[in-house]
Amino acid sequence: MYKKWWLVGLCLCATNLHAETISLEYKGFYDRLKQVNKGNYQLVEIAFSVPMLPNCLIQSGTISSELNSTPLTYTKAQRLFIPFDDALKDQRALVNLEFEGKADGCGIAMQVRAKQTLVTYEKARLTQIASEMDALLGAMQGFPMRYFKEPIAGLNFEFAQDQAVTVTLDGHEQQVNRSFKLSTEQLNSLTSLQFSQEPTVLSPWVK
Repeated sequence: MYKKWWLVGLCLCATNLHAETISLEYKGFYDRLKQVNKGNYQLVEIAFSVPMLPNCLIQSGTISSELNSTPLTYTKAQRLFIPFDDALKDQRALVNLEFEGKADGCGIAMQVRAKQTLVTYEKARLTQIASEMDALLGAMQGFPMRYFKEPIAGLNFEFAQDQAVTVTLDGHEQQVNRSFKLSTEQLNSLTSLQFSQEPTVLSPWVK
């Protein structure tokens, strides 16, 4: 499940004719990370990322305050690794992203996902992942909406886009491309689940 913070009303600084720097308050990231830490989730986390769009490609990133500035770590897939740091919150730090393009329509996606993906899963681990994802999504909705939230429909496994994947569910094989959805009903009755290659992302399936 993705939740996007569209970059509206933020500090925009043109660095040249073809690039733009956008600054976001660190506190927004901190508040979400605090919810995860408070819940003590063993198998799930939240991930922040920027979509891989032509005008949203990251050139560089920093986390800055009046006291210092440090490089921001991010992957080729533009996942942002934001530290959980009380000092940065107290210093009213900013997360600064420099884009190659104008950054029109860019956003920050927030996704609940498993900390680790595997080739083989047993029922107990998948059940715990689904339970923790459901609890974390509810915690992020806050009071009183979490009491009216529908449970997740299951789990969504994502794979590299250019390869077919064999899924073996309790001995029965099927071929999939890009993703495989495991419903709650299937999860409740399965014994084991195997993939011919490791998923890149395991996230909640929300209808």
